[in-house]
Amino acid sequence: MKLKKAGALSLALVMTAHVLTGCAMPKTGGGETTAASKEETAAQAEEAGEKAGKEQITIRVVDWSDSSLKRREEFNKKYMEEHPDIQIEYTMLTVDQFKNTIVTMIKSGDGPDLFPIPAGMTLSTALKEEWYQPMDDYITQEFKDSVDPAAVKEGITIKGDQWYTISEIMPVVNCLFFYNKDVLKNAGVNKVPETYGEFIEACKKITETGGGQVYGLVEGGKQLNRLDTLVRSFAAVGGGKIAPYSKVLTVDGKAPYDSEAVISAMALLEQLVADGSVHPDTVNISAPEARELFAQGQAGFICQGMWCIPPWEQAYPDLNYGVMAVPVPDGGAKGGVQQVELAPWMGIYKQSKHPKEAAEYLMALFSEGGGYQSGCVSDGNYVSVIPSVNEKHMSNEVMKEYYEVASAQAKDVPEATARDEKVYDFYTEVKDVQPSLGAITQGVLAQSITDYTAELKQLSERSTAEWKRASQAIGLDFGVFDFPNWDPLKDYTEADYKELK
Repeated sequence: MKLKKAGALSLALVMTAHVLTGCAMPKTGGGETTAASKEETAAQAEEAGEKAGKEQITIRVVDWSDSSLKRREEFNKKYMEEHPDIQIEYTMLTVDQFKNTIVTMIKSGDGPDLFPIPAGMTLSTALKEEWYQPMDDYITQEFKDSVDPAAVKEGITIKGDQWYTISEIMPVVNCLFFYNKDVLKNAGVNKVPETYGEFIEACKKITETGGGQVYGLVEGGKQLNRLDTLVRSFAAVGGGKIAPYSKVLTVDGKAPYDSEAVISAMALLEQLVADGSVHPDTVNISAPEARELFAQGQAGFICQGMWCIPPWEQAYPDLNYGVMAVPVPDGGAKGGVQQVELAPWMGIYKQSKHPKEAAEYLMALFSEGGGYQSGCVSDGNYVSVIPSVNEKHMSNEVMKEYYEVASAQAKDVPEATARDEKVYDFYTEVKDVQPSLGAITQGVLAQSITDYTAELKQLSERSTAEWKRASQAIGLDFGVFDFPNWDPLKDYTEADYKELK
């Protein structure tokens, strides 16, 4: 199965949280493991370990993979049954909770054995902070050979000739629109919208016929990363030369946040708000909460990623829904949505007392025979970094539709890291500028920002100044972020990179 070139993924996920030794986790909802049940499980595991005549070892794992929670629980149970000397203590947080929590744990010297790099952080930064250790001494060559070569990339999963992380998934854009077929039918929307105008009109009809119970669009507006992604996607198909979330590209030496394409994207959202077509809870809920409202028939459209499919299949098996591309300007597409980059994920904590056992768990988690990867792919959760798994187990029809639509609309965009590895240091040095693109979008949806053109201009000016400062601080040529030969309607290729050299 051919996959497009990799890029950064941003995940927006939420579920349960537990308490790990030395660090209290925030509690976020159902499914929490009680102290009594954990003690009982630990006691059973210890007893099993004693019977096997081996020392009982606890491997602590923390991440944010809520959409595959059921599969992970099944895998962990099976793994502990097959390894009676191993106790897996698994904790899942939201993306927003994770970064602060993991930093606190590591500063206290009590990091989990296995954990991913927070969204927006580079491998270089994590290694400078001494978060991870190389895993080459613990993973086999057979396992390395099973991983898609496109998922092994300098500065993402490896540094030099050493492996530090494994990517969770092959990158697929996380900005396509799901639509509720029954909601559209009930509103008399007989054509899946393809343009800005058609989308606005469809949302308006759904809202008008919804009687205050059903709206055109719902989003997880409390998560600024989702709103950021939404605007970037609309701007990209409008011809905007704008980088994926958390990355930097410039146009004529300036941050492109005040471009015509971004302003048009904001105008689209402003119109939806003016029509009353945006679900009133949007700015106060997370992406998973928005996902629930969509599945309950309270909205016709939602912009999210493939990760929605398994929870819907499990909780709403009768949900009648489909996948559509990001609507394009009325005059036609002027670009494609930004293909996300490959992202680093799970690595072994540098101070782990059980790196060998942690690596064995990790290899089993990613192996075709382990059941977790095949289950997630067949559920429609993601495209695996293990090609053999995709070839045998990609059977979910909505997942196939999502993948096909994504492959058709996504375009590879330039990556400054491909021109100069110092860009990784830049991402470590650069500071976020506020209010961010996501925050401005949130303000438009909440109607607290009306002059978004002025806000976008200020964001562009401040971002340009900060990007220049960060470049100068590390001795990077600021010009590496500018790609004058980039055509947004085409994939940016190796030949294009060579043309600039």
